[in-house]
Amino acid sequence: MKQFVWKVLAAAAAAVALTGVTVGLASGTTPETAHRPAMEQFHPVVREAAANTRGLAVEYTVYRPADLDEIHGRLPVVVIGNGACRHLGNNELLATEMLVAAHGFVVVAVGAVDQPANGENGTPRPEVITDGITWAERENDRKGSDLRNRLDLNRVAVAGHSCGGLEALVAGADPRVKSVASLNSGFFADGRYGYGRAELAKLHTPALFLDGGPADVAHENSLANYDLATVPAVRATNPGAGHSGFWYGLRDGQVDAAMREEAVAVLVNWLDFTLNGNPVARGYFLGSCTLCATPGWEVATKNFPVR
Repeated sequence: MKQFVWKVLAAAAAAVALTGVTVGLASGTTPETAHRPAMEQFHPVVREAAANTRGLAVEYTVYRPADLDEIHGRLPVVVIGNGACRHLGNNELLATEMLVAAHGFVVVAVGAVDQPANGENGTPRPEVITDGITWAERENDRKGSDLRNRLDLNRVAVAGHSCGGLEALVAGADPRVKSVASLNSGFFADGRYGYGRAELAKLHTPALFLDGGPADVAHENSLANYDLATVPAVRATNPGAGHSGFWYGLRDGQVDAAMREEAVAVLVNWLDFTLNGNPVARGYFLGSCTLCATPGWEVATKNFPVR
């Protein structure tokens, strides 16, 4: 099995660790994992093909901390879908997924590790997300797996970019899911691609709606979906990002790696907040709202219990 290990440099860690910082502690969270913010952790990362995928909807690529013995307790799991509903390869969000894993999560990404970049355009298949959870369950039990008894399946999030966000929003109805992140996405009013906004009523966990402002083709859907959501929800918008600037490091169409770093900080804090119950990560969105004070960002929240 091919493995790629990044020894993340201190400079990269400093760049990503933006000043940042859930709805209560998720089941399985320990006081230790809740105490230290994920943004303060930075691990070398392994990228590898998912083993034992027989019978699942697609192949997966896994990103995880390289030295699992350095991790205290079990790791939360994040299943991530690609833009354009690309189900074969795994490259669009490679840097983002690597950085999320570096902050103490196991990322199960849709698509095979060795598939080259291509122009594949699919249609939503939410089972590629839910089967990613099933893969994590299998791997947590499989003898010989590096992840055996290392995963906390009470702390599972689903996320996706653009069309992959539709897949994640539909998959969010799965009872195994504890958190959802819609990245530059949202259901269309006309039910395009086979899923309408009535799906939002099936969400049962906190949901993040992240978009890149009016230049983002998903902006109106993201706003409307946030408005219709009945679960605790955050809407985070940065008009400089457009549809893909968060993931390709573009601000107002110009190369700016800080844009991706800011987006990664939003996603990591969201996961730390909703999966780990970290109070500092909670404050990134609520109360003192660190993100609200970050230049260029607009934030709205609703339905969270008052503390």
